[in-house]
Amino acid sequence: MDLPAVYRICVVGPVDPRSSGSVAGMQITKSGDSSGKVETILIGRVPDQSALAGVLNTLYEMHLPVKSVECLDAESEADGAL
Repeated sequence: MDLPAVYRICVVGPVDPRSSGSVAGMQITKSGDSSGKVETILIGRVPDQSALAGVLNTLYEMHLPVKSVECLDAESEADGAL
């Protein structure tokens, strides 16, 4: 888990695309349902688990409940990524 990976993080509420910190540079997509509840999905490459914790901490500081975290693509030593 010390290698880069692409994560999809879903939160309840809006994330400002101009956000600074560890969410900067992530692809941010908002969606809403008929009740007006907004969900935001962030997708991006994270260098390691420490950086992932930084992203989650940033979202926590924004008071956004995290609905899910999914690893989409983890690099491996077999891929030559170190």
